[in-house]
Amino acid sequence: MFYHLIMHTGCNLKCKYCDKDEFIPYDDETYELCMPEKPEYSIEDLKKKITEEDYLTFYGGGEPLLNIPMIKEIMDNVKCKGFMIQTNGMLLEKLGDYVKRMHTILISIDGDEEITDKNRGKGVHKKVMENVAWVKENFDRELIARMCISEGSNVYEQVKWLMENGFESVHWQLDVMFYEEEKIEWLENYNLEITKLMDYWMSKMREGKVLRMYPFLVIMDSLLKNEKSTLRCGCGIENFTITTQGKIAPCPIMSEMKKYYVGDIKEKEVKKMYVGEPCSSCEVLDLCGGRCLYANLTKLWGEKGWEKVCGTVKHLIKSLEENKKEVEKLIENKTISLDDFKHVKYNGVEVVP
Repeated sequence: MFYHLIMHTGCNLKCKYCDKDEFIPYDDETYELCMPEKPEYSIEDLKKKITEEDYLTFYGGGEPLLNIPMIKEIMDNVKCKGFMIQTNGMLLEKLGDYVKRMHTILISIDGDEEITDKNRGKGVHKKVMENVAWVKENFDRELIARMCISEGSNVYEQVKWLMENGFESVHWQLDVMFYEEEKIEWLENYNLEITKLMDYWMSKMREGKVLRMYPFLVIMDSLLKNEKSTLRCGCGIENFTITTQGKIAPCPIMSEMKKYYVGDIKEKEVKKMYVGEPCSSCEVLDLCGGRCLYANLTKLWGEKGWEKVCGTVKHLIKSLEENKKEVEKLIENKTISLDDFKHVKYNGVEVVP
C-alpha cells in the first residue's frame, strides 16, 4: 500500500496555481473546515497502521518540509518499504543526511527560469536548481521533476529543458483547475506539442535511450505488456492519504473533503473507491485508468470541459499506440530493453496529465 502523509497545510510559496479563489464554495457537509496545520496523530498510531511493505510519501496541503522535525521522527521510527517526498524544493538542504534515506524525491519545477519564476515567484528557479545540485551530490536514487503545464507554457520545450539540465525523470500535469467556465482552448496547442515531444522521445529511443518521461513511459509499458490499468495514481484503491487529523482520504487533493473519507488511522480497513461515469464506459479506460478520482466525483469541469481535457488523454494514448510497433522492433533488435520501462507504481507521478 502507498500512503501520502500530509505533513503541513501551509506553504512557503505563493504559486499562481494556488493563488486563486477556492475551486468551489466550501460547505459543512463536504469539507472539514478546521483542519490542523500539522499531524495530531501519534507516531505510535502511524506505526500500527504502516507495514514494512508500504511506501510513505511526505506531502503537504502546501509544503511538507515546513515540518522537518516530524519527517525525521517518522523516518527514525516507522519501518516501511521506502520514503518518498513531493516538495517545492526550496528547503531540501535542511533535510541533511536524511535525504540519503529517501527512495524517491519529486521536486516541483516547471522548466526553465522564465516559466518557473512566472508561475512560482521570482528567484524560485535559481534556489530550486541550487538544491537540485546539492541533492544529486547526496542522493543516488530517482529524482523526478514535477511540472505544471498551463497556458503560455510549451510542454515540448520545458520537458526537454529539464531533461537536459539535471533531471533524468519528468512528469507533468495540466493547470486546468476545476472550473466549468475556465477557458482551456490552449489544450489544442498542447496536443500538438505532445506530438512533437513524442517524436523527440522516439528519436532518443532509436539511439538506445528510453527517456523517463512518465506519461509516455508508463502507458507504453502497459501497451507492450498488454496490461489493463485502474487509476494510474492508485488513489482510492492502493494509494491513500492520511490527513493531519488522522483521517484517511482517497487522494491528497481530497484531504479536506470529509464527505469522501474512507477510514481512520486507527482502523485496520479502508473503504475503496472507484471512478464512475463518464470514465467507466470510456473506450480508453483500460489504459487511462480513469484520469482523476476527484474530477470524476465532483464533475466540476462540466461536460464541455471534460471533453476537452480527456481529449488530451486520448491524443496521448493514440500517439503511443501509433509508436508501439516501432518500440517492439527496437526491443527485438536489442537497441533498448523492456526493462528500460520499469517503474515503481504510485510513486507520485502524474501518468495521465
